Amino acid sequence: MLSTQNIFRSLALLAALPLSALAANVPPTSVSTIPDATLYKDASAEVIDLSTIFADPDSTGVRLTTVLGTIDVALFDQATPLTVANFFNYVDSGRYLITDPTTGNPAPIFFHRSVPGFVIQTGGFLDTSLPTDPATILPTAVVPFAPVPNEPGISNIRGTVAMAKIAGAADSATSQFYINLADNSATLDIDNGGYTVFGRVLGDGMAVADAIAALPVFDFGGDFTATPLRNYTQADFDTGTPAAPANAITIPSITRITPLTFTASSDHSDLVSVAISGNNLLVTAKALGTAMITATGTDSEGATVSQTFQVTVVANPPHLANISTRVVVGTNQDALIGGFIVLGTGPKRVGVRALGPSLASVNLTNVLADPTLELHDGAGNVLAVNDNWQDAPNEQEIIDAGLAPSKPNESVILTTLPGSTTGLVYTAVVRGASGGGGNGLVEVYDLASGPGSIIANISTRGNVQSGDNIMIGGFLVFGDGSQRVLVRALGPSLGDQGITDPLEDPTLTLVTGDGTQIDFNDDWQNSPDVAEIQASTVAPTNAKEAAVIDTLPAGAYTAIVRGAGSSTGTGLVEAYALPPK
Repeated sequence: MLSTQNIFRSLALLAALPLSALAANVPPTSVSTIPDATLYKDASAEVIDLSTIFADPDSTGVRLTTVLGTIDVALFDQATPLTVANFFNYVDSGRYLITDPTTGNPAPIFFHRSVPGFVIQTGGFLDTSLPTDPATILPTAVVPFAPVPNEPGISNIRGTVAMAKIAGAADSATSQFYINLADNSATLDIDNGGYTVFGRVLGDGMAVADAIAALPVFDFGGDFTATPLRNYTQADFDTGTPAAPANAITIPSITRITPLTFTASSDHSDLVSVAISGNNLLVTAKALGTAMITATGTDSEGATVSQTFQVTVVANPPHLANISTRVVVGTNQDALIGGFIVLGTGPKRVGVRALGPSLASVNLTNVLADPTLELHDGAGNVLAVNDNWQDAPNEQEIIDAGLAPSKPNESVILTTLPGSTTGLVYTAVVRGASGGGGNGLVEVYDLASGPGSIIANISTRGNVQSGDNIMIGGFLVFGDGSQRVLVRALGPSLGDQGITDPLEDPTLTLVTGDGTQIDFNDDWQNSPDVAEIQASTVAPTNAKEAAVIDTLPAGAYTAIVRGAGSSTGTGLVEAYALPPK
């Protein structure tokens, strides 16, 4: 590894105040109230973001996402305001993360010094490449702001985060900081004016710090006399093999989080169970009845704040919960388009997925390699976009909802949408990145856990081909009891909407989740239920289109749309929730 200028600061001696002795801790507070809730039995878990409920007045949280795991840190805003502001100045200005001018890849800061049992240090150098050999690391020094005044007084004990500085210059700290691996108060608290501790590692973050400290270190000279590396051996070093950017222990992301940790309990866990996932409280209704739920936030000093609220579990009425449709995704009008209506006075929590690569696991060929997903309102306005679900800002919530795809380049949008007593229309559009095509799947999940609104009907438009490339639409009837449903397959009438290659004569087969056929239709006016279909007010407008109407118990169902005589073209499958007879 090449060296620039040695800026690791020699560190100091003696002892100082314990962490808790600096100033009276300001306990966490409630900033909003968790309302009582009515939830449906066996519905999706209610998700409550506790970081919007509780706050820590004297601390800010950050998450250092390293290549070995996350390190969450509570920053001491009240005790060290200048140092915390300095840290965020580097984060927000982009000086801890640049674009490598040689490769165009992100080049974050990395841990350039590790002394087991003492400290690991970062913030001084970026993981850039040698211009003449991109496979070799050539670190770039972080461009410093003006030094920040020293703010000593909090002790350098294990798990604290502190600023490095130049020996003999108390007010010289700029960009570099370190994590104390042990109680270093006897050597770092007094000399050179004391070293400013401005944060404390939370939770299991020290396990990640210890894992970094356990890596082998290498002496490349200059600034890098004890640099930890992964996937690099002593044999590599002895033979002069250059270290690569991928060997560095980087911090690709630094994001703000709450500094609080959360717990929760239920006084009747047989009726309502609770779990904590990150900042989220997951409340699951299991059986009819009422339970009291208590949520608690705890700061780094152990002070707490709590709220208790009531959850009443009621029977889940039958309704259409989810839709999933698979077709061959093309470009322009051959994009895969899934639509649904939110009907009711309350908002609706939905999850929308676009899958492609994972379809290969069910022996499909020609899968959509990189699906992209857009969510539109009824006026065509784009509400949300995703390409690669792990880039979503609510990635953890996607995981908590059980909607995380198995492939990283599949897409998910999880959001809350308003409803209306007359129904609001939404559309999910799936395309291939860079114009790619292939078999794709769009899914819409109803994640509402209680009363307020329903998904009144669901539909999908796509390119119906032959063989394995027909249109396969799935939906779920959920709740207690049966749901009357009308399913229709459209083709010719799409020509009136500007579709240039509509499916001329669609057929419709309705089967259960285990493949048992329930109903079939080719030309809806030939159906024995034609009068009922007409009375529904959603009968197809073209005689060559297909429709079936059935009362279905809770379960999974599949609507299969083919072209009569193996014809092909753009088709539409729809399922409508109807009132009982």
